[in-house]
Amino acid sequence: MSVQRIFFVFMASALLASCGGGGGGSTNTPPPTVITPPAPTEPTGLWVNSETEGEAEGSGLADYTAKLTQIGMTRSATGGPVFEAAPVADASSDGGGFSTTYSLEADVDEYDIVKYNGSTLAIAPSRSGCCFVVEPRIASDALPPPPGGEGETEIALYRTDPSSGSASPAGVITLDEGQTAEGMYLSESRLQVLLSTAWWGAFGEQLTTSDGWLDEQVSLLNYDLTDVENPELTNTVTVEGALVASRRAGNEIFVISRHAPSIEGLVSYPQTEEEVANNEALLAEATDTDILPEVRIDGEVVEPLTLDSCYRADPEHPLAEPAPSDSTLTTFLALSAVTGEILRAACTFEPVSGVYMGSAFIALTHVRWDLEPRSTLVHLLARDSFDYLGSESVEGELYSGGNADFRISESGGVLRLVTTEWTGDPEDAFTHRLFTLSPADSAPELDVLGSLGDDAEARIGKPNEDLYGVRFMGDRVYMVTFERIDPLYVIDLSDPSQPSVIGELEVPGFSDLLHEVSDDLLLGLGSSDRFFPKLELYNTSDVTSPTSQGLVELGADMDWSYSPAQYNRYAFTYLAGDEFDRLTVPYAAGGLSDTEDGEYVQVDRIALFEIANKNTPEEASVVPVGEVTLAPYSVHGDTRVILDSEALYVISQTDLLGGFWSNPEAVSSLRP
Repeated sequence: MSVQRIFFVFMASALLASCGGGGGGSTNTPPPTVITPPAPTEPTGLWVNSETEGEAEGSGLADYTAKLTQIGMTRSATGGPVFEAAPVADASSDGGGFSTTYSLEADVDEYDIVKYNGSTLAIAPSRSGCCFVVEPRIASDALPPPPGGEGETEIALYRTDPSSGSASPAGVITLDEGQTAEGMYLSESRLQVLLSTAWWGAFGEQLTTSDGWLDEQVSLLNYDLTDVENPELTNTVTVEGALVASRRAGNEIFVISRHAPSIEGLVSYPQTEEEVANNEALLAEATDTDILPEVRIDGEVVEPLTLDSCYRADPEHPLAEPAPSDSTLTTFLALSAVTGEILRAACTFEPVSGVYMGSAFIALTHVRWDLEPRSTLVHLLARDSFDYLGSESVEGELYSGGNADFRISESGGVLRLVTTEWTGDPEDAFTHRLFTLSPADSAPELDVLGSLGDDAEARIGKPNEDLYGVRFMGDRVYMVTFERIDPLYVIDLSDPSQPSVIGELEVPGFSDLLHEVSDDLLLGLGSSDRFFPKLELYNTSDVTSPTSQGLVELGADMDWSYSPAQYNRYAFTYLAGDEFDRLTVPYAAGGLSDTEDGEYVQVDRIALFEIANKNTPEEASVVPVGEVTLAPYSVHGDTRVILDSEALYVISQTDLLGGFWSNPEAVSSLRP
């Protein structure tokens, strides 16, 4: 019974007693019964836990075992995709800096299979076969053979010499047989290696069933690289579950994973009344330890979580629409990048399929694929405390992964995001909407400050135009839609309650990736009207009337070409300078040769460009500098380029190449 209901019941009883009844009795009116109302409780939002005061109080263990019982008897749902949310260019160069992982937010680093700190280059083996599979060796031995041979997988460490465009083997970190690194973080003297027995990218039924999340493990290995030739493992953190996302901010590393409890004897899909009864009996005896993921530091079990602290949906909240049950737990850990200790932890029973991290917020999204029309739930946690800030449901779908990560961003305490609704109308298949949200002052709720896209007079995209590149930058957001021609929209967000389209430009082709060169220049990487990869520079000095400064096609001399950077931003390298910027784009191209026999050929290259005259927008242009030719069939999503002053390093398949920006044709293998 709620506090308010108890209060009114007491008041009603008091009033009835004071009125009296019947004929005889004392005529003296008894003194009124004074009921002191209870202190008001803290307001609650959609997500609550047992530590929340008020009506949401309950047992996390009881709630979760009840959920498992329900799932065990009624499981039939299918899931929606899980992607990672997950990147903006490094702007550290002043004519002598070096490039780093291209990340969504400048102050939030992201894990990758290649990391560089200005002197040490770390290259990890990945699931796709890039980059190194080697025979057991000491650091001075020859570099590794191609994938497919016998041998252990290793993280290769190199000491670079940018003045000569060279690098030499410095040390190795041997991984257990069959292990691959999801990615790494590298600072001046510390390297963190993120391992996972399962990809975070499970989708479909695996989102809601336990199958894809059982018996998996995520590990974070912390190495001291003070002596690069002898990397020292200082601590190891392991978590039961599969990796969903990870980020680094300052000296904190965030690891987000999904876990399904494995209880001995529990039948995942009971078929008989006996199996159902068996499940109920087992769950009645379950404990927190049976359900929560096991967490270890250097092999010792630690307990940073309790089920009572896990967030779960309040069924009485207006946003708590019935949804397919979810048997998994999502866990959030913040770890010290130095000591490996767990600084704080949180968990939720509710489904999470996208993760974004900004300077203040962690935004968790989940597409309600079971609803029609579909909507997206957005939940906010405070990054520095994991406190719950509120939730909201917005129209349309917001999936993460690849360049779709750019569709959500935070600035000045406001979360901005873009959704797409597939209408099913052949005349107008898409509705794109922009929303701005912020935490309410009085309760853990999210307020929708403004939206754009429903008004026919201010829609985003013309009928049947899908959404491609999106980039939030300060008080602006740039969007590219496409069906047969590419409209670039400039939207003003200076007043979050009144987002408005202030500029538009139509050009052939489209852009998948948008990069802000300056307040007055925007670079687009996408496809030309011939569907060749293109770089196009836009002048946005007059935001109401943006113009194109020209474009460059990649592989235009071949029959076809593509660039992995169009869908994987980590393959795109950008180094900003005072007078000009440098960037590289890998691409593959193929076609019939000009010879008499018309032999089919494929070329794989790294294209080098400069943004010239960047401080004079009307004169700025994309200038081709040259190309590095790679072995055929070697360009893919794991291709990486590092720029350090005039030095140029290329990591592709099993090879490491080095040389100079000014002479890319002479870049050569650094393998002894």
